[in-house]
Amino acid sequence: MCLVMCAGPVVAQSSADAQLRQLRLQVRQAMQAARDAQQTADAAKADAEAARARQAELQAALDEALGRRDAAAASASRLRQDKGTLEGKLTTVESALTETRELLAAVRTELNTQVAGRRTAEAGLRDIDAALATCRAHNGELVGVADELLIAYQHKGVFDILGEGEPFTGIGRVRLENLLETYRDKVDAAAERVAESAPAGR
Repeated sequence: MCLVMCAGPVVAQSSADAQLRQLRLQVRQAMQAARDAQQTADAAKADAEAARARQAELQAALDEALGRRDAAAASASRLRQDKGTLEGKLTTVESALTETRELLAAVRTELNTQVAGRRTAEAGLRDIDAALATCRAHNGELVGVADELLIAYQHKGVFDILGEGEPFTGIGRVRLENLLETYRDKVDAAAERVAESAPAGR
């Protein structure tokens, strides 16, 4: 009887101890779970903060990219405007260049015409100079003939004068006519040389 009664408290004590150990184990497990949960929460918080920092970096990069895009768009717009302006200037310059080339061609044609005219004039001038030289030479010859006539007239003797005035025989007149014919031949010969040496078409 005592064994049964004594065994009861022992069993109860043992059961209480087992429950206590069980509770302690559960408390330790709960505490461990709480620590694990805290660590997980801390890790999640750190991840969230890192994600927010990364998001801020990405947003800054996005803002910078958008700024660059806007700047590039503005630059492209200015370049298009500059291109239009330059194309207009190029058209104007090409038009002016075409007009200048046409004017240069006209000036070149006029210059060639003037050069050809000058060469023709120079050739004509040379012909005139040659004809003038010939005329001077022939005029010299005519002057020589005239001088001969004057000298012959100045040196007429008394018989020459009497012969000219002799009314019957006419000997003096014939001699004078022969002399005039001789000098007329010289003048005609000089005139023929002038005509032969004159340039054609003049």
